[in-house]
Amino acid sequence: MPAQRIKGQEVQILVVQDSVLQDTLTDIQNFNGELELEIKSVGYLGEKSNRKDEIFNGCKFDMSLHLHTQDWFNFQLAIVNRAKRITPDTVFNISGVFSFPNGETPVMLFPDCHFGAQPLAINSRGDYVQVKVAGESDDYDMQLS
Repeated sequence: MPAQRIKGQEVQILVVQDSVLQDTLTDIQNFNGELELEIKSVGYLGEKSNRKDEIFNGCKFDMSLHLHTQDWFNFQLAIVNRAKRITPDTVFNISGVFSFPNGETPVMLFPDCHFGAQPLAINSRGDYVQVKVAGESDDYDMQLS
């Protein structure tokens, strides 16, 4: 019997600000995470091919979400206040909890995230308001179950 693959309905994206779960930022439509690895290639005299190595340059992510409370505006204000050094000690963490059908639940963590532009789209009368959030983190952690 083939193993079932995991789907988006089995993944939770959690936004944490100063150790407090932002439990209303849950209407997330999509999430993309990327580990930024760079390949170094150096050629040496007398060798037939280049030697390879890699460097970890942190990670980046983006997500789109819909709003059902004003909490995203509070979240955005906290990001701006940190960027302006009004509250420089604010820490944001983004986690993904993957609940596999076989019971495994690894947790992907982007700690101490920093954010770029956050466009707000109001496309039409009948469309939901959509926010895009993009950010980066110096590090990455994977906690396996």
